[in-house]
Amino acid sequence: MRARRRQVTASERRIAADAFARIVNRTLLLRPGKRIAVYQAVGSEADMSAVIYLARARGCRLYLPRVTDHRSGRMQFVAYDASTPMRRNAFGIVEPAATTGFVRVRDLDIVFLPLVAFDASGWRLGSGAGFYDRKLQHLRSDRCWRRPRLIGIAYDFQRVPQLVPHRWDIPCDAVITASGMQRSRIRQLPQL
Repeated sequence: MRARRRQVTASERRIAADAFARIVNRTLLLRPGKRIAVYQAVGSEADMSAVIYLARARGCRLYLPRVTDHRSGRMQFVAYDASTPMRRNAFGIVEPAATTGFVRVRDLDIVFLPLVAFDASGWRLGSGAGFYDRKLQHLRSDRCWRRPRLIGIAYDFQRVPQLVPHRWDIPCDAVITASGMQRSRIRQLPQL
């Protein structure tokens, strides 16, 4: 799937990025003050730049992931705007340089997630390090009175018939591709 994703041309990436923003505009209510976690695309990941532009134009508060502990695979979401100083982390991923301005996951309204593959049940195959799954693990509990919507961003070809989730995987509520928003089917979480 990564090899197929690398074959997407720069022109196709721009067209898809614009389509993601149009679909977000149609399907999600982006109002001033909404707290939205986005990501900076790495390599051939689906480009979020048009969605980021749209969210800023609507007055949303944006957050980017920042790796806080490489060894234990921990990350936080940090406030992000056009003036945020950025740096490359040990993985070569662009992230905020700030070590403050973190937001709790339960205070976010939407978390956009990168992925390698996804299925109709909302399971996603990430890049393999498990940062998002660890950060979102507490959402598995029924005690979470408020949780953000977890929305994957992908190319249409990244949909596969079925993924077998690991016990630590956290499913998406929906995935946005250039052809629309695909809401996840009801699913059973694997036992911990």
